[in-house]
Amino acid sequence: MSADHYAWMASALCAQADPDSWTEGLAGGGSQTAKRICARCPVRAACTAHANRLDAYDTTELRGVWGGHTHNQRRQQLGEAA
Repeated sequence: MSADHYAWMASALCAQADPDSWTEGLAGGGSQTAKRICARCPVRAACTAHANRLDAYDTTELRGVWGGHTHNQRRQQLGEAA
């Protein structure tokens, strides 16, 4: 992938926040905080699409909040059983 493919990440609000906010189900994780930040993020759609591509590419479960959605929420959106 080219650097241009990831250019959207420079505008991501998560880049300026505590990374632990994007974990789910782990000590210190705060998915509600992440979802509030994601709700205002100008690149939310690109982030969700990126997470979906990563999930499709690698069969390991991509954890954490991406584009304002948890892993299970992303799977449900794609019509998969959570």
